[in-house]
Amino acid sequence: MSSHTTTSAQRDAIEALYGVTYIEPGVQRIIEARDHDLYHYELFTGHHRITVQRGDCIYFLDRNLHSAAVVRGPTEVESHHVATLIRGYKPQARHASLLGTTCLPYVNGCSTRQLLPPERPGDPTLQLLYLPPHTHEQSHHIHATVRVVYVLEGEGHCVVGTPGNLAREHLHPGKVVLLEAMCPHHFETEAAPL
Repeated sequence: MSSHTTTSAQRDAIEALYGVTYIEPGVQRIIEARDHDLYHYELFTGHHRITVQRGDCIYFLDRNLHSAAVVRGPTEVESHHVATLIRGYKPQARHASLLGTTCLPYVNGCSTRQLLPPERPGDPTLQLLYLPPHTHEQSHHIHATVRVVYVLEGEGHCVVGTPGNLAREHLHPGKVVLLEAMCPHHFETEAAPL
């Protein structure tokens, strides 16, 4: 497969081969963790009323996309965009603003801000990543755990695969990307200059 915008059949093949799922804004969906994932999670996209049991937690964005939060169960949360319920994990309740700027710059002009830092190294976290025009996040890479991406604003692409078998998926506000552990990927705003 080439590195152009993928067709539906190519997207299905890439999803199966590398473990990536793309969900359009507003689409109601629930995706459960795979058996081999480190944490048992459920990803909710679109509008859901979610019951969080005692001993579990949920990461979610507020309705107006002004803040993010993690709260412990027992509780009930109304999610309008994206939420990740994690079973058997209960960090302290915290909120963070999605407004403002990022503060940790990368050499290529990208930057990030840790919104909800992990309780312990390796625990779940929530970060805000900014990619300026005509750049890419970093070199193609993988993570040992699942990543859930919500496009807050702007447009760009998610590039997934290995050399000779890359697919570029268009990203726009409200789109959700689920990257399974070990999925080779990077993000870019426009084709990076040569």
